[in-house]
Amino acid sequence: MSMKVRHRTRVTLALLGAGGGLAHADLVGVNYSTGGVFSISTDNAAATQIGQTATGIMGLDRDAGGSLLAITDGLAGTLGVLDEQSWQLGTIGRLGAGFTFEGGLAVNAGGEIYGGSRLSGGGRAIFRIDHFSGQMGQNVLLSRASIDLNGLQFRGDGALVAIDALAGDLVSIDVSTGQVGSIAPLLTPAAGAVGGLAIDNGVAYYVTSGMVSGADGDNSLYSIDLYTGEQRLIGSLGAEAGAGFGIGALAGPSVPTPAGMLLLSGAGLLSAARRRRDPSRVSTRRAGQGTAPRRPAG
Repeated sequence: MSMKVRHRTRVTLALLGAGGGLAHADLVGVNYSTGGVFSISTDNAAATQIGQTATGIMGLDRDAGGSLLAITDGLAGTLGVLDEQSWQLGTIGRLGAGFTFEGGLAVNAGGEIYGGSRLSGGGRAIFRIDHFSGQMGQNVLLSRASIDLNGLQFRGDGALVAIDALAGDLVSIDVSTGQVGSIAPLLTPAAGAVGGLAIDNGVAYYVTSGMVSGADGDNSLYSIDLYTGEQRLIGSLGAEAGAGFGIGALAGPSVPTPAGMLLLSGAGLLSAARRRRDPSRVSTRRAGQGTAPRRPAG
């Protein structure tokens, strides 16, 4: 696991469930240049540092199993998994996309992973990422050539939405054609250089970048309706979390399996295995002594 040092500051966000040590499924943010990890309250946007991880992370989201995926940019851009206890970034594989910069990461209901970024040569694109190799598939250029993606998220209806910091609005993106459509302008006058989207308990949130990045945002957390664009200011993230570029990208909350369910599942598997190995049951069936009638499935 490598920890590459970068010199820009940006924070990426995800929602962390009970399994990661944060209460109430607070947001978790990663500072782009320092790798500082912050818990961020959805009540008042208060940010508290809780750990340290790799630098250069530009997007976060959870896979179908609840693991926290991360994407890094640059020439050595990778897809990885963040350990929510140690906060070490374990690399799955290289994107193999050449130079990428900024953007986001989103996983749809079918478990497909999508990234969005500025590519070598300046084009903005959406692309699939292989879950096992981390490699970027064929990319689709976006219809807005100058779009600045500040986070991605799939809505409940399957549509991909994003924050466009340059236009200052919430947009929809067709992953097949790259067509970008405007949904609503953002409440904040300037989203800044980076930002992010996430959903917690059915409520979507977006973050704006820091106030010393050269493309200043207001360094705040907002709730947002991904269908209508209706928004509400939650609060400021504070100087430490928002230093430099500020907040970058968001992901959904973890849904851990209760320990009791795991124990029951394990007991059931063990019982089934024992039944398959029980010679008395086999000899009884072979002797024609009868078997219990099968109950309908379900």
